[in-house]
Amino acid sequence: PPGGGYDMRSRPLRVCAAGAVATGLAFWPLALAAGAGVPPPDTAIIPETLSEYSLELYAVDIDGDGIADITDSDGDGVPEIPVGEPGDRDLTPENPLFGAAITAELENLGLDTVVSISDSSKLIGECSGMALSFDDNGVLKDGALGIPSNEGGGPNGQLIDIAGSSVGQRAFTKSNPFEVHETVIYFGRLPRSGDGPMDHTWFIKTAGISLDSGGDDNPGGNNRNAGSVDLTEIPSALRPSGIFPGEGELTSANGPSCRMEGWVEFKGGNPLLSVPSAIAAVFGGAGILGLLFNSRPAITWREG
Repeated sequence: PPGGGYDMRSRPLRVCAAGAVATGLAFWPLALAAGAGVPPPDTAIIPETLSEYSLELYAVDIDGDGIADITDSDGDGVPEIPVGEPGDRDLTPENPLFGAAITAELENLGLDTVVSISDSSKLIGECSGMALSFDDNGVLKDGALGIPSNEGGGPNGQLIDIAGSSVGQRAFTKSNPFEVHETVIYFGRLPRSGDGPMDHTWFIKTAGISLDSGGDDNPGGNNRNAGSVDLTEIPSALRPSGIFPGEGELTSANGPSCRMEGWVEFKGGNPLLSVPSAIAAVFGGAGILGLLFNSRPAITWREG
């Protein structure tokens, strides 16, 4: 999600994305058959894009001090991403009234209706990036690479599993959902070059429930972001468990936009929170809306 203006390194093979999936590159031919009915991209674009994303993420020096900003400074196996500034319209736990106003705004735009998604996954538009999921020991448990429809990903884009037991298969499908463990690190681009989305609005849902939303005027035209989601910040009794359909969408005044649909599996949560109605009740009653993402806003910057 694009927070703070638009809304992932130390243990080489376990954390650095390029190293963690190097042995998996031999499985890319499997990806060509994994997404039934979804035309694959040129095979060369997958390792090439993975390398490009990794180099961009782990070399970024936003503050200009000559030192890379994203490192595993505490040695726990998970890269630390600096906290950014929330976007003007981002939901934040500190401002529930403003959050309620934004939710109402999105509902008025017709974005709060339950959308039934297919068993497959989609990445349509200009968003690209990757996500890495770690357990509480800092072990990389799942990872996915996204190549959008307008960068050779075909009409539904390419979402490819790059870590875990299903390397090379299409990611975010119901049969191969993205596993959310303790911590998720994400990196995104929109677009690849040029101005990022100005005066944009975005939302994220699971099973049709508004999980998070926001936006910003993004005057600097930032087109990169990186952030983390730490589920340990939510009491285990309030964390969901199971496989859920998810969707996200971003629209902007100057054109850059994207939409993603797919399936996510929450691991290790409360088994009682396994249906959308239970999640909705807990999230609403406990005021957790916005905590997952905007308690640690993404950092944003511009490339290209």
